[in-house]
Amino acid sequence: MNAAVLEGELQHFFATEVLQLLGLARATGRLELARGEERADLYVEDGRPVFARTTGVSVRLGDVLVHRGDIRPEAVEFALAMQKDQPGERLGEMLVKSGALSPEQVKIAVIEVQRRILYGVLLWQEGRFRFLPGERVEAEDIQLDLELDRLILEGLRIADQARSR
Repeated sequence: MNAAVLEGELQHFFATEVLQLLGLARATGRLELARGEERADLYVEDGRPVFARTTGVSVRLGDVLVHRGDIRPEAVEFALAMQKDQPGERLGEMLVKSGALSPEQVKIAVIEVQRRILYGVLLWQEGRFRFLPGERVEAEDIQLDLELDRLILEGLRIADQARSR
């Protein structure tokens, strides 16, 4: 494991600023963020976010698929119950194998989940961050392909909408 080359407090440098710096540097690695018990990992390649995951509350794949009208809630619940007997098997893969969804439907939903994780992390105003260069996401076949500036603007727009409700 590589040593962190950039770390600090989010009250001094927001996640958006750190991501912009990594974008300018065309960095590749893992940006680790922590706030209380919540953790998030944002992987960047050549300065672009390609994958995100969190231990915190986030929108789940099944929720996105149901919201989009791709699948009924009962089908997601059934697949989740079956997933308990098949540790390591991904929900999306199970739904594609069963014929309930197409690979494209799962890909669109996975990307939406990752975008929402990123949008949430961009709003953190407290916590810590550290960047570990060279670390790459492993075994993830669905990755983001987002322009950083568009990502930040979209995240801020969503935050504005949430505040005005």
